[in-house]
Amino acid sequence: MKALKLRAEIHEKGWREVDVIISDREILFEKNTIPLKEIEDIEIVQIDGKEAIRIKKEVDFYFNFKEKQRSVFRYLAFNLKSDRFAVYFLSPAFRGGVFVNTSKWEKGYLSVTERAIWFLSPTKQLRIPIDAIGSVKGDIRTVGKKERRVLAVTHIDGGEVVVSFVLCPETTLEMLQEYLRKIINLQKPKEKLSEIEEQVLQMVYTGVDSSNIESILGINTDELNAIYDKLISLGLVRVVKVRKEVELTPKGVAIVSELVEKVSRGG
Repeated sequence: MKALKLRAEIHEKGWREVDVIISDREILFEKNTIPLKEIEDIEIVQIDGKEAIRIKKEVDFYFNFKEKQRSVFRYLAFNLKSDRFAVYFLSPAFRGGVFVNTSKWEKGYLSVTERAIWFLSPTKQLRIPIDAIGSVKGDIRTVGKKERRVLAVTHIDGGEVVVSFVLCPETTLEMLQEYLRKIINLQKPKEKLSEIEEQVLQMVYTGVDSSNIESILGINTDELNAIYDKLISLGLVRVVKVRKEVELTPKGVAIVSELVEKVSRGG
């Protein structure tokens, strides 16, 4: 890539304009140098009313490249310090339990950084934070009129449960599955849930509200709130309403996925 000189804004206790040079090796601005291979992750954020690219290193940097924002984001996403695998991906495949028929399989890369996984193609640069991943498991799907083994990644996006599929050679798929499962296992609570706590977790997953949970399980508000308090302390749910209406976190999604698998196995 030929070095590109841009006029951009940087956020440091407010916005100010700087000259930025982006080459195939580094980003230069003022007296600062950011080697591309030392960038841990990037994401689009809103700061002081403007869209910014947050470049994550030892210290985070915030840039607004104006009309070049998307092209710079795409370039940086493809050049992060990461493990990258050639794959086909379908994302989102399901959103809120409903099949997304407008999504198409795309040829690209699955990129794994310390903080996120990425689906990268010429038209899509999708970032999924590690702490938004609920579960990773193998699945059988029809791809091109053939049944193929894929990797199903369940994650949270905008408060909804989303499932994305990854198609790649079996050896790569197994390695990715094991690697991502290890990351998820680090997030799981060590404390075992009771049967009623597991039932509450599954009901939250399916969208049942607090009043109906109480009715179905035959418990009162104080008892349900006590269960919610425990699930919140374990990081499995978070409060979304004053009356402690809750929604699952990625850790909660992982637990429910295990419970569903246990039931399907008759365990």
